[in-house]
Order: sequence, then C-alpha cells, then structure tokens
Amino acid sequence: MAMDAGIDDDLKAEINVTPLVDVVLVLLVIFMVVTPLLKQEVPVELPLAEHSRAVTDPEQLTLTVTADGRALLDGQEVLRDELVDELRRLYAARPDKALFLEADRGVPYGRVVEIMDDCREAGIASIGVLTRRDLSAGR
Repeated sequence: MAMDAGIDDDLKAEINVTPLVDVVLVLLVIFMVVTPLLKQEVPVELPLAEHSRAVTDPEQLTLTVTADGRALLDGQEVLRDELVDELRRLYAARPDKALFLEADRGVPYGRVVEIMDDCREAGIASIGVLTRRDLSAGR
C-alpha cells in the first residue's frame, strides 16, 4: 500500500470493504452447505428403463413405496389402512384421476400390486410407474 508523504495532511475517507467481503463469503459457504440438507427425501432406488422420460407435471401427486414397504404420498407417510381414504379425499375434487407410482426396485412385486389395488379402489383411473433412465444402455 503506497502512501503519499507530501505536504497535504488531509484525511482520506475510504470504506474498507475487506471485512464485508469476508462476511459475504462466509455466508455464501454456509448457504451452499445448508441448501442440500433442506430437501429431505427418502432414498428410493427406481427400476431402470431404457426409454424412461422425465416427469413434466409438478402438480401431479406421487405415491412412493420405500424399500422397507412404507407408503409416502407426496413425501408424507400414509398408513396402509388410511391410504384409500386419503386418496379418495385428495382426488374428490380433482378432474384428473391419475397418480405417479414410485416404487423402490427392492420392493416385492406383491406389495406394489397391493398399493396399485388400493389406488384403483380409491377411484384412480390411471397409474404411471416412475423409472430411472438406464444410462448404460447403448444408443
């Protein structure tokens, strides 16, 4: 830092921005670390499919079946006894009777069929099964 040793003894009023930059960088690092933790998701290993497509409708309800057999309706756990009533309540006012089913690949086929049967009992006309694109398949 160079200083003028001339005859003028005037004070220079300058803002030191170094502490401000330090605080901003610390806040940026904190937000970068905390942000991924905000979305708490249940890990579901979807089945692989070569021709899988991404979900485009954000308002569509998703029913998730975890590896241990629990059912989650848009992230909220629903007991098996309450699933039909909850689906009926949610779909009573909806014109579309469609649901996305996201089942872990380790869930027994029988459990998935039971969940689909409960959905049909609740009046759901269309069930879309979510998969993950198989990137190892050659194209």
